[in-house]
Amino acid sequence: MFFKSLEIHGFKSFADKTVLNFDAQTTAVVGSNGNGKSNISDALRWVMGEQGAKTLRGEKMEDVIFHGTTDRKPMGFAKVALCIDNTDRALPVDADEVTISRKLYRSGESEYLINGAKSRLKDIQEMLLGTGLGRDGYSIIGQGRVAEIVNARGTQRREIFEEAAGISLFLHKKAEAEKELESAEENITRQKDIIRSDEERLPVLKKQSEKAVLAAELLDRKKELEISVGAAHYEERRAAIKKLDDDLLLNRAECEHYEKDAEKLQNSIEESTEKKQRIQAELERSRSSREAVNAEISEKRSTIQVRENDLRHNDARRTELTQQIANAEESSRSFDEGIQEFRKKIEEKNDEVEKMDSQRAEIQSKLAAIAEQSAESDKAYSELEQKLAQLYRERSEADVRGVQAERSAAETEEQRKTFLSDVENSEAKLKEYAESRSAVEKSLAEIDEKRAATSNKLAGYQRLNEGKVRRMNEARAEADKVRAELDMKQNRYKLLDDVEKSMEGYTHSVKELVKASQQGRMSGIHGTVADVVSMDDRYVVAIETALGAAMQNIIVDNEETAKRCIRFLKETNAGRATMLPITAMKGRFLNEPRLNSEQGFEGIASDLVDCDQEYQNIIRYLLGLTAIVDDIDTAAYLSKKYGAKFRIVTLDGQVVNAGGSFTGGSRGSGAGIISRKQEKDSLYSAVIGLKKVLAEKNEAFQQYQAEAAKFAVEIDGMEDEMRNLSNREINLRAELSKFTSLAEQLSEQGEHSRQALERFELQIKQYSEQLAGFRAAVADCDEKIAVLEEQQKQSGSERDSAAADLKALSDEISRINLEQVAAKKDIDAFNVEIRSREENRRALFQSSDSFRETMAALDREDEQIRIEIERLRKEIEQHSGELTGKEDDISRSMSEIEQLELAIGQMHRDISEANGHKEHFARETARLEERRKGEEREKERIVAMLLESYDLTVSMAMEQAKPLDNLLAAENELEDLRKQITKLGNVNMESIEEYRTVSERYKFQTAQLEDIEKSKRELERLIADLTEDIKTRFLNSFEEINKSFKEIFVSIFGDGAHGELKLTDPEDVLNSGIEILAAPPGKVIKNLISLSGGEQTMVAITIYFAILKHRPTPFCMLDEVDAALDDVNVDKYITYLNQFSSQTQLMVITHRRGTIEGCKVLYGVFMQEKGVSRLLRRDLADELDVELK
Repeated sequence: MFFKSLEIHGFKSFADKTVLNFDAQTTAVVGSNGNGKSNISDALRWVMGEQGAKTLRGEKMEDVIFHGTTDRKPMGFAKVALCIDNTDRALPVDADEVTISRKLYRSGESEYLINGAKSRLKDIQEMLLGTGLGRDGYSIIGQGRVAEIVNARGTQRREIFEEAAGISLFLHKKAEAEKELESAEENITRQKDIIRSDEERLPVLKKQSEKAVLAAELLDRKKELEISVGAAHYEERRAAIKKLDDDLLLNRAECEHYEKDAEKLQNSIEESTEKKQRIQAELERSRSSREAVNAEISEKRSTIQVRENDLRHNDARRTELTQQIANAEESSRSFDEGIQEFRKKIEEKNDEVEKMDSQRAEIQSKLAAIAEQSAESDKAYSELEQKLAQLYRERSEADVRGVQAERSAAETEEQRKTFLSDVENSEAKLKEYAESRSAVEKSLAEIDEKRAATSNKLAGYQRLNEGKVRRMNEARAEADKVRAELDMKQNRYKLLDDVEKSMEGYTHSVKELVKASQQGRMSGIHGTVADVVSMDDRYVVAIETALGAAMQNIIVDNEETAKRCIRFLKETNAGRATMLPITAMKGRFLNEPRLNSEQGFEGIASDLVDCDQEYQNIIRYLLGLTAIVDDIDTAAYLSKKYGAKFRIVTLDGQVVNAGGSFTGGSRGSGAGIISRKQEKDSLYSAVIGLKKVLAEKNEAFQQYQAEAAKFAVEIDGMEDEMRNLSNREINLRAELSKFTSLAEQLSEQGEHSRQALERFELQIKQYSEQLAGFRAAVADCDEKIAVLEEQQKQSGSERDSAAADLKALSDEISRINLEQVAAKKDIDAFNVEIRSREENRRALFQSSDSFRETMAALDREDEQIRIEIERLRKEIEQHSGELTGKEDDISRSMSEIEQLELAIGQMHRDISEANGHKEHFARETARLEERRKGEEREKERIVAMLLESYDLTVSMAMEQAKPLDNLLAAENELEDLRKQITKLGNVNMESIEEYRTVSERYKFQTAQLEDIEKSKRELERLIADLTEDIKTRFLNSFEEINKSFKEIFVSIFGDGAHGELKLTDPEDVLNSGIEILAAPPGKVIKNLISLSGGEQTMVAITIYFAILKHRPTPFCMLDEVDAALDDVNVDKYITYLNQFSSQTQLMVITHRRGTIEGCKVLYGVFMQEKGVSRLLRRDLADELDVELK
């Protein structure tokens, strides 16, 4: 396992995405203070799970996000990604590469990822446990960590040794097991409390259950008798009423005829009104669309004006660039001519040097021949030479020194001439550099002007883009809001749909019948009463209360179907249910016209419910005699006023029954069957509407997004132009700096040359005086040997001639050498001038290329602008056509509205006529109904009793009633049952089910307790095993680290040094602190504080070296730990550190030269832009190889 790369983006000073690639070689990170070196180690700590803001040198975690500079805005997030090679599967992830990423937003939201998948901080920490890379490991060592290991208490040093021992993972497992053990103990306590509570309740519940069973038996018998007696009385009343019902039938038929006519007319009015409203809505949409098209046309015309202005600006810019290219080509030709002239001079000088080489070789050949002749004539003049030897030596010495003085004077004169020429050339070059610098400064001024113009244009586009982005974000926020509401309503609708499909709240018998109908096993079933009704939400609670159990009644085709349903329930033992045959049910009507004028009266319940026409009689049968009022006070008042003849239900579900009894109280929190259905229907309509709104919001968002993207392209283009201008400015300023530097060098060289000229003139004067003295000495020697030379004149003329020739030839060679040196200096000067002019020419070529690229970009931009203008003009033409169509739609809609209003007026008049006829027959019907009231009241009392007491309709009661031989005896038995039930007192009927539930729970909790106690014992065994394993591993690792520490301490501090690690409490290995004993040679140290700062650092480094030797970590970063070391210890530190490079990737952050020289790869951290860190890499090992070759 090893690190491959570290990607930093927006973290502290690394604003731009920066990638640091790790190597197998030791790597150094250098840079000036404040440039952000240590931010690299902070990034590593952070991505590996560091949670302490102060550890990362901040006050709060938000401080790690790039906070901006004077030229840059703060970033909204910080991200660090660490890529690890995992081909050896050292990490528990089945992948060759593992990338750990951490991202923090300025809002405080953060996320962790492993190979792009979201994960938790805990997952990352557990994955790195035992590798030395964790938050508390030793993979990142800073100055604070060095001081901490020396100055900390013994117990505080344990963490690093635990990580080195590889027991951090085991400690984590042990801590998790201890948490689970604590949780198990809490669960045991809680389970025992529950069991103890159930043990106390079971005896009481058993008694209550037995009493409830007896009461249930008595109540069942009482119910059976009350239903049978009530059914018998009901049959007597029904026979008396039947005759009156026949008389009323004809009048009601006439009344219904006129009522249907009025309903048809009213439906036509409503349809016409709805159609009118739809047309009006369409009219408004057409008008809005017309306004939108007008606005779109105006916006596109404004855009065309902006783009045409861009074309004019590009034309001006193109003319300017053409002139700049011409100027650059002219300057380039001037440089070419100068280079050719200097190359011609170099060729001339090279010819002169070659000619001098030939002359020198010829003279040296002659000099050798003459020297050979002189040697052959030495025998003839040996006697004279012995006499004249001393004189010749004296003369020769004076002569040689004179020649040397003369030669030095000549050489010095030549040097003086050369330096004089250099001074003149330097002054000429200074003039040329001044002209070049002026041209560069002019170019820089032009760049400033262009940048200002581009910046103004960029700011305008950015403002337009910000507006589009703001609208886009607003549209997205609105869409998100609608989407959230839509999701909430869809989820609620799905929940209600699932509940409806499962028929939650229905009895088992009803579920079975509906299921059989859906499966085709039972035909003729229409559904339950709750399925066929709907109403205003205001009346849901009242209608649910009024219907009661009748909501679950099954609507069937006829009596035969009802019988088949009953047989099915009997055969399947599915329970009992009430069937309502459509052909048998007769509606009931509450004939109290005065109710309509009563304050608080809402209406008759059957009139407030909507259903299909075929179910009208059923709904009137169930609700026709129930009045709905606003509150209980109104209900009580109306019941008293009308003699408690009918049932009254309030909007909140309170009931005043026929006969005067009250039923009421609080309702359960759960929704009723009808309210659930109502809510589902409402949600369906809401979902349809929200989907339409969401589509509109998404369309608006996409439109703004497309416009913002278009502006973003423009902005990117202008930003590229700004960057090009900045790059060109950087190049020009570098060139300006070069000219300035060359001018300063030439000025300095000129000053040195002038000082040398003065020295040369003084030396020439001294050489002239020395030459005069040497020549006088030669003349004196010549006089002394004149006599002897006269004697040898005849025989020694050849030797004298040879000596003269030798002297002449030697002088000639010296002259040639001096001239050759001067020629070579001229050649070097010409080459320097050529290189300078070639550099200037290349700079001009680069400028010309940049200008041509800019012109090409302008041409491409002009083409895009023209295309866009043409497209906008076509769109304007298309929108103009749309406007004509919109105007036609508006006129047609207004005409249709006028025709509908005339038709609606006529239908209102027809309704008034039909209502007059209906009222006539209604009055006649009321007169007949008054005659049957007496009989009806008694009948209704029986119906109310059955409904209120047993939630049974008459038909249900008839089915359940048994034949009575003696009606009076049955009534006496019923009275006796009531007395027995009263004697039992309060009975908890729920105790039967409660006793069963508590008994089952008691058995389950007892078994659960046994499982938890077994789990506790297993956890205790696991903790004991882990504790023993941790102790053994820690002791073995500690002994090996201590052994390595002793060896490395002596190796670093020298012979006589002693270092040792000890446990402060060997009896308690798991909690013992660690003591450091360290004594450099010749010192007795009782406390580490007595050591110098450098010695303390070396002690800490030695401990880390011992740990790395025992358990190498895949990666280790040392952050300026060598700051307190002297140069000698720095060399020891880096030399020993490199020994670990074969097993551990090493990276050091340092200022020390010795540490840098010991590394193979160098990363420089610098701030080219103030406040923004950047990286520069150099491979020192490759450079060293090149130097050796």
